[in-house]
Amino acid sequence: MVEAEQIVVDRKMMREIVEFMEDTVKERLTKEEIMSHIDLMLDKDAQKRIQQSEKDIKVGRVKHFKTTKRLLADLHSLD
Repeated sequence: MVEAEQIVVDRKMMREIVEFMEDTVKERLTKEEIMSHIDLMLDKDAQKRIQQSEKDIKVGRVKHFKTTKRLLADLHSLD
């Protein structure tokens, strides 16, 4: 059963990559940009981190800064 699930996941991922490649033709991305995106799409750990970050953003667990100065001040604070 695991093999059947993997085939479905692989097929879905392949379709996403093909759709991405179609979009890159329109956007005229460089080969390096395309390969970076594809590497990210295939990296399951990175995808999990991205999904967690999106959840954190939705529930407000992230900070927003209007200026770089404020960001740096927050990074250097003891809090």
